[in-house]
Amino acid sequence: MATDGSALAVDARRMPAPFRPFFLIAGLDAIVGAAVWLPSAFGIQAIGPTGISPGDWHRDVLLFGMVPAILTGFLLTALPRWTGRRAVSPLTTRLLVALWLCSRGTFLFLSLSAGLALSALLVLTLLLIAAGHVIASRDRRNLKIVFLLLVFCGGNVLTAASCQVEFALRLALASIIGLLMIIGGRVVPALTMAYIESAGGRIFIDRSAVLEYAAAVVAACALGSWVVAPQAQLTGLACALAACTQVMRVAQWKGWRMVASSSVLALHIGYGWITVGFGLLAIHIFAPARLGQAAAVHAWTIGAIGTMALAIMASMIRKHSRRAFETSVPATGAFVTMTICCLSRLLVELLPVYGAVLTGLSGTLWVVAYGLFLMAFRRMLLPQI
Repeated sequence: MATDGSALAVDARRMPAPFRPFFLIAGLDAIVGAAVWLPSAFGIQAIGPTGISPGDWHRDVLLFGMVPAILTGFLLTALPRWTGRRAVSPLTTRLLVALWLCSRGTFLFLSLSAGLALSALLVLTLLLIAAGHVIASRDRRNLKIVFLLLVFCGGNVLTAASCQVEFALRLALASIIGLLMIIGGRVVPALTMAYIESAGGRIFIDRSAVLEYAAAVVAACALGSWVVAPQAQLTGLACALAACTQVMRVAQWKGWRMVASSSVLALHIGYGWITVGFGLLAIHIFAPARLGQAAAVHAWTIGAIGTMALAIMASMIRKHSRRAFETSVPATGAFVTMTICCLSRLLVELLPVYGAVLTGLSGTLWVVAYGLFLMAFRRMLLPQI
């Protein structure tokens, strides 16, 4: 059932919701970051506010601006429920929002490296909060989230220090993909079952513990190998195996039954891009002349991160508004637009003669997708006046 969001806004504002400010600034940052970079996609020479090149600009805005904001909002909200600990105070949330704003302001107008350093400080603070929840509750299940936050923080620090930048970026991206696989493995099947049952249907998702463990181990090996030796044949083999095991994993979740729910279907599609990324990376390693590494990277950054970010934020907002599966035209439009955005960017690798047009189209669609997201949920995210 569609809704205009006014009733959701009333319910959402009655509840403490650390995700609200972070999802708002993440959406705005995604739009601004792509909009500043967009002229260069159409061949117009442009330089970022702090002298950064357009390519580095949109890369750093995504990995070290939008992603930390979404992670912070999501984990501050989800960790207390996962660990049974008390939620963070509103003051802590405000201080973290202020730290994020300082990092972006510094990045934009003063110093690239200083801005990235402040972003690393934000991730470190989130890491300490998460570690405190996990250790206090003796929750071994979430230790891997703490570890991946540590890895992401390390990639952020190395990038800020301009030390082994390519390695640092692979480290950061691999940690985010790892976090998406963990979070997706919890959220996607749970919401799939909840939606089918809310619609009066019946579903049983039989998740093999052996397959789950095997998929996790193979994916970890593939990502680790890619970070250390991105062109090694062993890395290509590991990525191919990771793609196969991830296909088997997601097949258990029965995503084909989600056609009627755009937000849950978007979660399945977003996770599917992780699998596609592993497959494209394997093809690149074994046949580099046929396919560039950029195809796999964009399958992960635009497809997996872009789509799952939208879907996870939408699902969390709706859940905390007590209307988990209501839909809206702008939200559905955002999911569809992001999918076309990713496909357009991947076509650049297959149709290089149309590279400028397709790249520009992809960047424009990214801005439109996050614009539609903010339009759909503006009443739930904007502070009450």
